[in-house]
Amino acid sequence: MLIVTSAQNPTIKLIRSLDDKKHRQEHGLFVAEGAKVLDRARQEGWEPVYLLTTGHAEPWGQAALIQVDERVMGQVSAQKNPPAEIGVFRQRWADAVKPDGVWLALEDMRDPGNLGTIIRTADAAGAAGVILAGQSCDPWAQDCVRATMGSIFGVKLVRMEQPAFLAFLRQWPGESVGTHLKASESYRRTYPTPSLLVMGSEGRGLSEEAASACSSLVHIPMKGGAESLNVAIATGLMLFEAQKL
Repeated sequence: MLIVTSAQNPTIKLIRSLDDKKHRQEHGLFVAEGAKVLDRARQEGWEPVYLLTTGHAEPWGQAALIQVDERVMGQVSAQKNPPAEIGVFRQRWADAVKPDGVWLALEDMRDPGNLGTIIRTADAAGAAGVILAGQSCDPWAQDCVRATMGSIFGVKLVRMEQPAFLAFLRQWPGESVGTHLKASESYRRTYPTPSLLVMGSEGRGLSEEAASACSSLVHIPMKGGAESLNVAIATGLMLFEAQKL
């Protein structure tokens, strides 16, 4: 185990640089914090590149074990109360979408907290995977990873540029169901297999191009005066209704 006591250590500086999307993309790495999150990574067969600990850590595959003091861990961690362990992992994208079960597509999702919550909810609902379409925020950002509570390791992620996504929607072999405020059909209905649930961005909702490419549109009835639901809440309702949970 390597012992590091300075935040100027090259490896520590590399890990700290992963706060920035540019460096995450450059190195293809991301940071996950805390024992429960790392336990989920182990369960799902992920192996860290680096494992930082303020105490003793068992060997984990080929991961480089680095012992740091609480001061250095505090400079690496994004949390106010730094955990005892931090893992650095390689980003993992699914190559293709296998049309079975219930898939979720998110168009132009911009808020990492919402995205992390949605990934966690997709995991809980047993979704087959999540497609990030268009100008999505980075799922490997620490705010997003933290909001998933470890589900980032258990959910397949696929990314698509907008033109490819629209073509994919039109060719989906099952039913593609978009949420739209002007839809006449309620979301409380039967969803065949395979189904693709399509959710729009936080601000504008589903684009007209994506709405037109969906095979059907539904809305979530609201009794009060709010114009719309938070996208993470709306996605949770759709996922659990589609899975009849």
